[in-house]
Amino acid sequence: MSTYQKADGSITATQPLTTDARLSGNAQPQLIYGWTNNFYYKGFDLNILVRGVLGNKILNATLAGLNDPVDAKLQNIPTFTLGESHSDINAYLISDRFLESGSYLRLDNATLGYTYKPHTTSIKSLRFYATANNLFVITKYRGIDPEVNLGGLTPGIDNQNFYPKTRTFILGVTANF
Repeated sequence: MSTYQKADGSITATQPLTTDARLSGNAQPQLIYGWTNNFYYKGFDLNILVRGVLGNKILNATLAGLNDPVDAKLQNIPTFTLGESHSDINAYLISDRFLESGSYLRLDNATLGYTYKPHTTSIKSLRFYATANNLFVITKYRGIDPEVNLGGLTPGIDNQNFYPKTRTFILGVTANF
């Protein structure tokens, strides 16, 4: 059974009032970081971009909205809901138990290339490369992607209105004449 703390400090199992709300976290990160580097070895080159944030909170309203143990017989539910009581009719209500760490580390871009210099006068060099975007994300956030909107009227709320970033791969050749 879900319990809530009211503004006066007492505990209740009924739906809380808006006057019982209090600040529980900050959507703005304490640190935004990024690192890019180029490595060269003989004809090979590697370029990477790593970025992330630390110290922010995300309200996982998507998980809260799907957290209805009564629906377990009718539709798919999150594994989080399996631990809920079937008699808890307030399990879906927004509370700080759906407030999660928004810190993440993302390998945003990596390009590996090889430059070949043929012994001809018409072609100076050929560079073969492979690029990948959004390779991986390391986070403890249980939602789709911890990189939610940090601006507007509701910053840091994942509320079923987020489309995840795609992972892309590119193969290419660059020729210098």
